[in-house]
Amino acid sequence: ELMFAALTYYDNVSTVNISNDFLMKNYHHGNLKEELTACAVKICESEGYANLSIRKLAKESNVSQTAPYRHFKTKESLYASVAMEGFKKLSLATNIDTSKKVTKKELVEKGVNYINFGLEHANTYDLMFGTAVGDFSNYPDLLDCANDTYENMRLSFSKLSNDPEEVIAYKCITLWSMLHGLVGILRKVAIVDQLDPEQTLGPISSATIIGGNLDFHLDKVLTGIIQS
Repeated sequence: ELMFAALTYYDNVSTVNISNDFLMKNYHHGNLKEELTACAVKICESEGYANLSIRKLAKESNVSQTAPYRHFKTKESLYASVAMEGFKKLSLATNIDTSKKVTKKELVEKGVNYINFGLEHANTYDLMFGTAVGDFSNYPDLLDCANDTYENMRLSFSKLSNDPEEVIAYKCITLWSMLHGLVGILRKVAIVDQLDPEQTLGPISSATIIGGNLDFHLDKVLTGIIQS
């Protein structure tokens, strides 16, 4: 009876182990990296990338502590995957079909989308444009996503300008830097509004006016850049 009980226990343990291994293997083949990346994006969005670690990712994803290391050798490589997802979303929000006629109004709308993305996905935006991921060339897929976002903006801008390519590139960077700057300023405005809604000193009041009428402001700025 003792031997039978021992064999039964051994069989049950084996079955459990086999089942767990089978599930983990299926989970792995069922796009584990994509599942981990999606979880990492959520952590980054809610808590900031500084609070994202491979250990925390494993815990939140309900996998072993070693499982994420099969796909992310370092914290930076994990950050790179999250940043790449950010650039994909940014591209979707700002992409213009350059095979068709591009209008200034359309570019203005995409500029507003860019700013809204930076405001609504602040933590991911900080990771995308910060220094936590150093050289993008170490992560070719990330580099391609980031370059695609810029390239679409450059091609769109070229449809509105007869300038040489180097001038168009300069004007495109000027536009991008303006959008990027507005993201930071409007984020500050949101914080100040929460702490002191009556503040009217300094640039806050002007920035608040701009934030309330982005289309008009971007149209004026874009017209100035094109004509300069």
